[in-house]
Amino acid sequence: MTYEKAISRHLLVILAVLALALVAPAAAQETSKLAAQSGETIEVGAEPIILDLINLRNQDTLNPITELRKYRDDDPRKEVTQVLGVPNDDYYKINIHTLKGKYGQYFAYSKADGLIEHNSIVFAQAPTATATQTQTAATVTETPTETSPATTAPTQAPLPGLIVIAALGICGLLAAAQKR
Repeated sequence: MTYEKAISRHLLVILAVLALALVAPAAAQETSKLAAQSGETIEVGAEPIILDLINLRNQDTLNPITELRKYRDDDPRKEVTQVLGVPNDDYYKINIHTLKGKYGQYFAYSKADGLIEHNSIVFAQAPTATATQTQTAATVTETPTETSPATTAPTQAPLPGLIVIAALGICGLLAAAQKR
């Protein structure tokens, strides 16, 4: 009887450690911030990018950026065609859904300073990786795309929340089995 309990306890400990080994990398992985400089082109894709917009502030007052504005024909004297609210200018998350297909030059705007005309960034659509097939069906090669190191988005673990839920479910099942 004690031999069976010892095996099930050891099995529970091994599975708990395995579950933590699966959860820890997914929980620890965080996308890094990309410092946005004035005049820079940032490629935006489906994966979210975290931007640090502090460098777009008015250097005399250092008031935070509250909006990014796109103007018709990229001319700040014309009408505003798109406004992106910026709740926190040192941690601004953006992807293709944020832009809603309106790529182009966006000017920094601060409620305290107004339009900061000389500080703007350009959002461009990120190229998608395309696969080309050669004569054999088993060989697939990716066509390399040229991107600057400053505009590449960091990779993120797929479905980290699902991994956490699965690990907690396994631990719960093992704990329930242990009580029997």
